[in-house]
Amino acid sequence: MSKRSFIILTSLTILLMTLPYLFAAQSGGDSLVFNGFLLNPVDGNSYLGKMREGWLGHWQFTLLNSSQEPEGSYLFLFYIFLGHVSRWLGLPLIFTFHAARVLSAFFLCWMLYRFIDVYLAGRSQGTKTIAFALLCFGSGLGWLAAFFGGFTADFWVAEAYPFLSMYSNPHFPLGLALILDFFVQLRNPVTRSSFFGLVIKGLLLAIVMPFGVVVAGLVAGGVQLWEIIANKSPIRWWMLGFLVPGGLFLIYQYIVIQSDSVLAGWNAQNLTYTPPLWDILISFSPALILALGVISWTIKSREVEKYKLLVVWLAAGLILAYVPVQLQRRFLLGYYIPIACLAAIALDWLATSGKRLLRVSAAAAVAASLISNLFILIGGVSAAAQHQPELYYSKSIQGVFDWMLAHRKDDSVVLATPGTSSIIPGATGWRVVYGHPYETPHANQRKQEVEDIFSGEMSLAKVQQYFDSLGIDTVFVGPDERGLGGDLAWIDAFDVVFEGDEVTIFKTKVNP
Repeated sequence: MSKRSFIILTSLTILLMTLPYLFAAQSGGDSLVFNGFLLNPVDGNSYLGKMREGWLGHWQFTLLNSSQEPEGSYLFLFYIFLGHVSRWLGLPLIFTFHAARVLSAFFLCWMLYRFIDVYLAGRSQGTKTIAFALLCFGSGLGWLAAFFGGFTADFWVAEAYPFLSMYSNPHFPLGLALILDFFVQLRNPVTRSSFFGLVIKGLLLAIVMPFGVVVAGLVAGGVQLWEIIANKSPIRWWMLGFLVPGGLFLIYQYIVIQSDSVLAGWNAQNLTYTPPLWDILISFSPALILALGVISWTIKSREVEKYKLLVVWLAAGLILAYVPVQLQRRFLLGYYIPIACLAAIALDWLATSGKRLLRVSAAAAVAASLISNLFILIGGVSAAAQHQPELYYSKSIQGVFDWMLAHRKDDSVVLATPGTSSIIPGATGWRVVYGHPYETPHANQRKQEVEDIFSGEMSLAKVQQYFDSLGIDTVFVGPDERGLGGDLAWIDAFDVVFEGDEVTIFKTKVNP
């Protein structure tokens, strides 16, 4: 693959993953504020909450999406660090978030280029270019399922696909790039300086994307086992320089989470199960079908040794994704990468064959691989053009958030509806009762309790008792809170501390 092709395709990738957000930011006009996220805004707001902790000067994670504060621990340091960067440079959190996303995306494109060059060595420039294009823009056939009401993995399992990773957040592409850098190192000699770099990169991977250390270790271990059985290579003890520091940090994280009742309650809800097998087959085809065909051909032609890392990654990822553990979907991290690389071998053969039907088939397969991501881009722009409520909030409410940030207290807990509460931690640094379906302990219960209060299902006596039990000292009443239709007469028992055009904030009798 030529450097010219790399520059053109990478530039197009960066444009496609950036322009929809710029459009959405401008689309709000003078009355609406874009929250900054076109894909999975609930998780996006949780990233900003972690960044806000860093902006406030903290290095320890204290879970603002819970009314109960855990003991401080060194989790989510990547986003906390980005929060510090925002404070140091005087930048809005959301600007820093997307700047980091763009930089991480460029790094991932560069590492994809290097990975392809190493693991498709000996293949034509056409094969490498096709592989890079698939990885930058491709996914599966979920768009077909969408016509029948389906919602398959290629629309939401962002960490499995390079483009969707780059479109979603900064830590997915950065983590994938670090894994690819490690895999490239497997084919190169290790010097003293590069070994030190491996130690730093392994630790950084554990901080940015903890499960990436597991995936990298399992794939590299599978390759090493293959070579030991074939008696083809000595043991690469230097790999421990990358895996051990990251593994130790993973152990630290596990101990911290399990030893803290609040974090353990959050972690118990953190269930990331793999979609059904039929969903996976749709979501990674047609590239998966072509990749399996290439593996069959390389086995018959005794060339499979050349592609052993790609084969191990493809096979191990699919098998491990159905191991009965609560984080099984994490094994699909970067799973489209080996699939697309192997599929590119078949696509280049079809495209360069003398038969018109085969050339058309290759073009159709590539085109079919692009449509799901095209749907995602169009969907994001359409949602922004329609000012979907999950993407925007009123500018007058931004003024309220600014006031809250200026009047924040470390022990304050605010009650608001789930939609408002998902934004509050990142926008204000205040702790909320319910803010996230995973990060809020007892999330389903808390969400129902909050909705019951604002829909008038609780008496004043029960409301006050509830406030006392969770330490709720502030109530946020805005359009969403009134929109639940409950009788909010009970709120008159509390003092008003802020009153704006759309929002009133009350101080409860907790912590007077």
